[in-house]
Amino acid sequence: MAPKRKILVSVITQSVVSVVALGIAVGIFWILWGTRPEPARVDKPPRPRRVEVMKAVAVPVRRQWQGFGTARAFDEADIPAEVTAVVTAIPPEIVEGAPIAKDAVVARLDDTDFVIQQNIATRRIEEFDARLAQLKLEGDSWVERLAISNEDVQLAEADYARVKQARERDAARDREVDQARQRLLAAIRIEIGAREQLDGILPRRGQLEAMKALQESQLRLAKKNVERCTIRSPLSGFIAAVDIDRGESVSPGMRVARVVNLDRMEVPLRLPSAARAGVMIGDEVVLRAHGTDEPWLGDVRHISPLDDQDTRTMTLYVQIEQDPFDQGWLAPGRFVEGTVISQRSEMRYIVPRRSLLGDRLLVVLDGTVRSRIVNVDFHVQGDFEQLGVRAEQWAVLSGPLDDGVAVIVNAARSLSEGLLVEPVSMGGELPDARARRHAEARR
Repeated sequence: MAPKRKILVSVITQSVVSVVALGIAVGIFWILWGTRPEPARVDKPPRPRRVEVMKAVAVPVRRQWQGFGTARAFDEADIPAEVTAVVTAIPPEIVEGAPIAKDAVVARLDDTDFVIQQNIATRRIEEFDARLAQLKLEGDSWVERLAISNEDVQLAEADYARVKQARERDAARDREVDQARQRLLAAIRIEIGAREQLDGILPRRGQLEAMKALQESQLRLAKKNVERCTIRSPLSGFIAAVDIDRGESVSPGMRVARVVNLDRMEVPLRLPSAARAGVMIGDEVVLRAHGTDEPWLGDVRHISPLDDQDTRTMTLYVQIEQDPFDQGWLAPGRFVEGTVISQRSEMRYIVPRRSLLGDRLLVVLDGTVRSRIVNVDFHVQGDFEQLGVRAEQWAVLSGPLDDGVAVIVNAARSLSEGLLVEPVSMGGELPDARARRHAEARR
């Protein structure tokens, strides 16, 4: 029985101690609650949240279109070999990336065969010149012979006429008439032979002249081939590739080197087909590439008349001029994004893209936030200093806004409709906000 009594006494003691401790804690709480300080009460309403706004005004806007393309050099050339020959020399400065001037020697080929052809053609021409000179002498000789033959015919005709007259007067015999006629026929025969020989001179001269012209063509071709053995650059620029080595045999059409001129670049820019009605030759174009800060400025030079039915895009060609020795020059083959800025402008209402919350625009009316459903026609990039807001992306609204309405620049989901706010312009407070603050200060 003694152990049970000890356990009961221990339980009762612990319960009493717990109750006493709890009572002391409650007493301390009520003492602190009764002696708490009373906070000062303020009758002024809470200060409204300040938001940055801009005044809605119509500004001149030029339509912009976005496109993509790959840059290429406007002046470039693949230099081909024009003859079959062996490369004998390549200047040491002809290496990839090196600058090159127009007509600079790129390579030299073996011209021995063409020099021999040139000498052969020259000798054949000299031979034909000699034969033509001889033919001229023959022609002059046959002209003289023909003149003598004509005179012989005239004399024979006169003699034959006299003999016939004498025969009619019985002063000559028939045999004398026949002899005179034979002499006339012989003279005519000689005249005909001389004329045939003289008439044959002209075709022979034509044949020799044609053969001489053929050899002259062969000579010009041989000289041209000798010149072609010295391969030169057709334009100034930079060497993009060298495709031959010394001792290598080349053939006509084989590429020897590639030269590009970086002073003028062209970008075939692909835009949506819907842009065809809004772009025109001469429009300004701003080109940008990933990883660069400075853009390249160009303009539209010509527009393709066809649309790509698969991608539903159109192509326009942009040209830019640059100095390849400056930093940040545009290299051929670089993929760029282009913004085409139309030459025509129209008065439109625009807001920064960050002012839109979905399809809603937040404005401030009578110190409270209001939202309006708006439609966006398109987006533009640029600076509109007359609005007093710094932004890179702008939304062009399809409908007008009330002039002077305060548009919240940075829309946020925490700005619920009906929230009291204090509008502050990007350059300072609006006049109605300043007047309200002065009135509060006087109170």
